[in-house]
Amino acid sequence: MASRRSISSGRIPASSTILSREDPPETSTTLERGIARTSASKASNPAFLGVGMADSGGIPGAGPCVINSVEEGSGADAAMLQPGDVFERLDGAAIPSCDSLVTLITSKAPGTIIRLDMRRREQALKVKAELLTRDEILRRRLVGQPMPVTDVLRVEDRTTVDLSAVKRTTIVGWFPMSCAGCGAVLGEVARWSRDRKDRHAPISVVAATADVGLHRSALDNLEQLRIAQRSLDVPLLAADPDIYARFAMKDPDRIHFLVIDCRGVVQYVAPIVPDTEDTSAVLDELYAAAEQTARRMVR
Repeated sequence: MASRRSISSGRIPASSTILSREDPPETSTTLERGIARTSASKASNPAFLGVGMADSGGIPGAGPCVINSVEEGSGADAAMLQPGDVFERLDGAAIPSCDSLVTLITSKAPGTIIRLDMRRREQALKVKAELLTRDEILRRRLVGQPMPVTDVLRVEDRTTVDLSAVKRTTIVGWFPMSCAGCGAVLGEVARWSRDRKDRHAPISVVAATADVGLHRSALDNLEQLRIAQRSLDVPLLAADPDIYARFAMKDPDRIHFLVIDCRGVVQYVAPIVPDTEDTSAVLDELYAAAEQTARRMVR
């Protein structure tokens, strides 16, 4: 690969999606997209069990609902749920499909302990699991920790960028390639950074993406992303799916923001769904965290 280079902030137009109209949408066998749809009308961080799931009938609504992935550090992970486990009841309520499970989960408050009746092969299981939120899971995983060496490709010139060596406060917005509305949110963050009055504590903004549906490498996506970069005035970084999974979840319409300080330590995380009632409030919290981080680093 080419030599490494630094990243800088800039402007980004409020484009609706990273994909052009000719690009195929991301495909996924999980109902994480269902979780996102349900929560989008409520909040960026509703109660979250932490599983990818699909109805065994092959189409939404044709249950039963089966786990196909478990998010590290989630309530499902702590309850030792596994891919292949089948949902039967939650707090005594029947679960005929994954959509019904999503409705039950997102109706509860984060921190609630739920009782699950599951089936693992031929064995019946009864487990308890705590419902967390996406930001709480990522906070426990990342905040206060140094960024590992994270080599991603800068799409514009194919150079390698290491996000652990940014040397200034940086906001990274991790989002899937299919995300509609994520471009507009990134645009708001970039404009905020550009319009800041404090030039003694600069804050960079970058966008980072991956093909989390088809599991293609960063190199495989470069030509497609070069087209997208033409409409972006902030650096667009391409990551492999395994790198993306360290810092974000497989939500097709959610941006996972990180604030990294000039030492390469993660100081804040903020998953955000575009166009929800709480988007502005969550962005204000992100701005406050970035400002605090930047000013602390110049004292």
